[in-house]
Amino acid sequence: MKNAETKKKSIFWEYAESIVIALALALVIRTFVVQAFKIPSGSMEPTLQIGDHLLVNKFIYGIKIPFTSIHLFPWENPQRGDVIVFIYPPDPDKDFIKRVIGVEGDTVKIVNKKLYINGGRFLTPMPFTEKI
Repeated sequence: MKNAETKKKSIFWEYAESIVIALALALVIRTFVVQAFKIPSGSMEPTLQIGDHLLVNKFIYGIKIPFTSIHLFPWENPQRGDVIVFIYPPDPDKDFIKRVIGVEGDTVKIVNKKLYINGGRFLTPMPFTEKI
């Protein structure tokens, strides 16, 4: 009788341990490696439609230490045309999904609803890398 009870407890602890490890692993992956997002609005159309899902690579621009603005080991800087996810500054609870149109050193102007980067006119929403 005692042997069956001990076996039952060990199975319970084995499952509990597996669940805790899986949750910890999922938390680490979501925090540092990859995160899923859903497109909430039409601001990225026609490239991304409302309701589309994205998986975001969190390594490419460096590992962000949670609850700080410190990035470690940045492999790349954002490039024109990249789709990025960032926290909306006026409301930190919201994530914004947008396309990079200008990078460090660029001059970006909008005149009469037309986009100009470094003095050249560019089509919107894509491609940003081809001049008219």
